Amino acid sequence: MLKQFSIILIIYFLGDLMQKALGLPIPGNVLGMLILFFSLYTGVVKLDMIDKVSDFLLENMAFFFLPAGASLITCFALLEGKLTAILAVSLISTFVILAVTGLTVELIQRFFRKKPVKIASCIENKGDKANNNGSGRNTKNVHARENRREEVI
Repeated sequence: MLKQFSIILIIYFLGDLMQKALGLPIPGNVLGMLILFFSLYTGVVKLDMIDKVSDFLLENMAFFFLPAGASLITCFALLEGKLTAILAVSLISTFVILAVTGLTVELIQRFFRKKPVKIASCIENKGDKANNNGSGRNTKNVHARENRREEVI
């Protein structure tokens, strides 16, 4: 596990060194993550070379936020008058992030499904009252769509 941790640290230091040497406005740790991503993508770094330490770090992620939380408590006097504004911004940004994430997932799912929709099959059963279960939905079309979706998956 020490070897795996060393790989991650070396990549982090490469990103930090790159940021300082080139004077980039992107933080070194973000550059390190990009280097790690492209290293994994190209196969320079194999997943099994860092998987155990990555699992360990992800499982204990909350522990690494403790110093940041403790520093907020020590600076509480600075935040005291602005607490409602900070709370409002936090709530609004949380809902915006949730909405954008949901829309992004929907767009990606639509992009990868890309199946042709047969409009004729939907139109021919539109007036069929025998297939309507009282909910206003044509159950025959719903089941046909579900079957097509299962075939694709």
